[in-house]
Amino acid sequence: MKLAVMVGGSVSPDFKSFYIKDKEIYLIKEDTKHVVYNPIFNYCYFWEDGCFLNLAEWENELPDLDLDVIVYANERGGLSDSLWDKYSVERLKNKYPNAKVIGFIKELTVPPHYYKNWIRFLNECDYIVAPATANMQKLPIYTEIQSELNKKINFFSTPHDIETVYDKFYSNVKNNTIFAYLPNPIHRRGRTLEFAEYIGKKYDISVIKKPFTNGSNDAVHMSWEDFTNLWSPCLWHFNLDPSNLQQGQHVVAVANVGSINFGGMNESHSVLFPETATCDESILEEKFVEYLESPEKRFEVITYAWNKLNELYGIEVVKKQLLNMLENE
Repeated sequence: MKLAVMVGGSVSPDFKSFYIKDKEIYLIKEDTKHVVYNPIFNYCYFWEDGCFLNLAEWENELPDLDLDVIVYANERGGLSDSLWDKYSVERLKNKYPNAKVIGFIKELTVPPHYYKNWIRFLNECDYIVAPATANMQKLPIYTEIQSELNKKINFFSTPHDIETVYDKFYSNVKNNTIFAYLPNPIHRRGRTLEFAEYIGKKYDISVIKKPFTNGSNDAVHMSWEDFTNLWSPCLWHFNLDPSNLQQGQHVVAVANVGSINFGGMNESHSVLFPETATCDESILEEKFVEYLESPEKRFEVITYAWNKLNELYGIEVVKKQLLNMLENE
């Protein structure tokens, strides 16, 4: 089976097209090793010779590939009328006639002026997949989207390379520090920093956060490895993201490295750390004191998250979901 992940219209230029060889990433156009991380790229590891194409790099001619499956997320500019032909499913099918195209719902927050073409894009795909593991599947927005589609939405977990993250970053010896996770969208930060600083001051625990540019709300750019090395030694991880429309990929990594998450309404928060999946600060402080005073409780929480991580988010788990979908068409 030959699989490619493709993205149109929204991905950062840093995400250059690549291929996988011996589990290493090589840039297609430069044939040099590369390091990049995003959970959608883990589909490339399902079988040998997986690859990723940022379609913005292939304006004239798509590369010659023998593909069976294309996992395609088309978003934002890729849905505009002026660029429709460049990012259309028809273009992919003409180039790769043997491939099944899976329309991937990477984000639910589609700008209104792109929504009509987004539905058109999904309807032109052979399958539709949404990365939802539990409570997100029941969101009213999915019922609304499904009513406009000509095929059903298949809900998959998001594949995470648990083994690689574990080998690189896991430790059962953690610093008694709090990491305050602040995503770039300001509305998703909630009161993460304020609550982290309150707990840190009250219980005499250092608070760490990703540095921001001078006088700006934008975080300083850090590579995936550097960023993970910054936060993974911290035992406590605070993330009071109030959105229930997000999968919460970062908290999956928190469980992967053996840390404990506090706060937030993303799906993975409730799946992996159900006792602290809230933005109610009184509940969070009560749980923090309980965990702080009880090594046994901390072990219980970390073990629960680790078991759920492997049950729901592993590459082989999602690969099996994909094969079941293809075999039962």
